[in-house]
Amino acid sequence: MNMAASRIMEPAKREFRGRATNPERWSTWQPRSGDVLVCTPMKCGTTWTQTIIAMLLAGSTELPDKISVLSPWVDSRLGDADEVRRALSNQDGRRVVKTHTPADGFPVWEGVTVIAVYRHPLDVFLSSRAHAENRYEKADLRMLRPVAGALRSYLNEPLNTEAWDDNTLATLVEHYRQTVLSCRLPNLTLLHYADLIFDHGSSVKRLAKAVGVAVDDIQVDRIVAATKLTAMRAEAEKFVPEAGKNFWTNDKDFFGSGGTQKWCGKFLQEDLDLYLTRLAELVPETAPRDWLERGYGYP
Repeated sequence: MNMAASRIMEPAKREFRGRATNPERWSTWQPRSGDVLVCTPMKCGTTWTQTIIAMLLAGSTELPDKISVLSPWVDSRLGDADEVRRALSNQDGRRVVKTHTPADGFPVWEGVTVIAVYRHPLDVFLSSRAHAENRYEKADLRMLRPVAGALRSYLNEPLNTEAWDDNTLATLVEHYRQTVLSCRLPNLTLLHYADLIFDHGSSVKRLAKAVGVAVDDIQVDRIVAATKLTAMRAEAEKFVPEAGKNFWTNDKDFFGSGGTQKWCGKFLQEDLDLYLTRLAELVPETAPRDWLERGYGYP
């Protein structure tokens, strides 16, 4: 089934670059009407969300290829650009791709659904440390400093759009402000990592509604079972980016322990006070700040 190319309604406003992020690589994806873009900061449930959407679009939990092939990180330096372009072009019908770039870094396309997912900033910090520890290449990874120093770096580093992959509170909040609070995207669906943890089934239904796929309870239950972190970890070769390429010391550890509020009891009160001060500086509005931490308020 051939889908019509999407028309650009509003061009990108800025470019974002990093060790992995390369804005020239957006050209590997020629958006079609009906495509889905998962737009998240790092370590906020990107692969989890991509996999759920890929299963919804396929109408099956058995996918025809690895998620990194079906749903690539389109503005990443990882992989061969021609291979990414070819793999996307060869897919019939609707596709799902991912980016860690905020919404002002790519065009607004007519008919493209954008899904944004966020997570408590301190859980992002801890997950980023585990992510860095699991990398083969550990040079200059400030996340691997002793926890107090790494946290202060995460909290205090200024925004730098030329070092976008250096995960900090400033980059997380800038992503949130430009993607959600700016109201730039007319067809945005918003999800929180806590939603996926506390009500996996309802989150699958919410994503199905967002991408326009009708599902019954049996289909939802199948997708929930197939996308439990334990199930995805057991078949890491299908789901982990760069699996089998010596990118990770252990592909299965890409998923970590999951969960939310993992930060509780991990930091000194003075560090928590610094976090709260910095977050309030970056997101002065109370309701958006609360949502970034908690999502829709599951217990």
